[in-house]
Amino acid sequence: MITVSHRIRPIASMEFEALQSETAVSHLIASLGAPYLLGLIIPGLVALFVRSQFVTERRPSHKANVLSYTTISIIYYALILPFVDWVLPEKAEYATLVIAWFFIVLIGPIALGFLLGVNIQKNFIRGLLRRWGINLVHTIPTAWDWRFGSLASEQWVLVSLTDGTRVAGFFGSDSFASSSDLGERDLYIQETYDIDMHDNWVPHSPDGKSGILIASGMIRTIEFWPFGPQEGGNA
Repeated sequence: MITVSHRIRPIASMEFEALQSETAVSHLIASLGAPYLLGLIIPGLVALFVRSQFVTERRPSHKANVLSYTTISIIYYALILPFVDWVLPEKAEYATLVIAWFFIVLIGPIALGFLLGVNIQKNFIRGLLRRWGINLVHTIPTAWDWRFGSLASEQWVLVSLTDGTRVAGFFGSDSFASSSDLGERDLYIQETYDIDMHDNWVPHSPDGKSGILIASGMIRTIEFWPFGPQEGGNA
């Protein structure tokens, strides 16, 4: 019993310290005036919003994300610090200051969010660090989100369902793979093909308008091929 209690105390202490730290940050942010508070939050909020258009991930509430907004804002301000004197001269007219702050608070964070999103999609930094033997934890939570989020072109797909049925189809711009914090992974394929006894793909409908919606939980595997006439004739 003594050994167990000694193990529990450090864990409880760590949780208490983490709670204290979070509370301290909340009090610090709340103690700031509205202009400073907005200046600390808005750039990070805008940058993360733009970044979220490029990557699928779980999105906490704004209240839970305040610390992330603040962190991104501080990093952003550190990056633009060398240019502040040039963008905000001491004796600038009011209109010039308004335009300058518009670029600092809105346009700059949009550019930062764009770069962060493209970096995640293209794996620029991850690829560079991997060459040096450094592996980062991936920000995209599931392989489903990563694969469909990184599709840069139309694809042929072959979906195997849990009941053994196979669905062949064309996954193009009118197809859709859901991505939800609730984990609902349903799939819409805009054109489907029947698979004959020789594994040839035959259009299910002559006009090519035979889409199918596959509900969440029915999918076992999905195979992908880059779009091309050769793959369409034979799977």
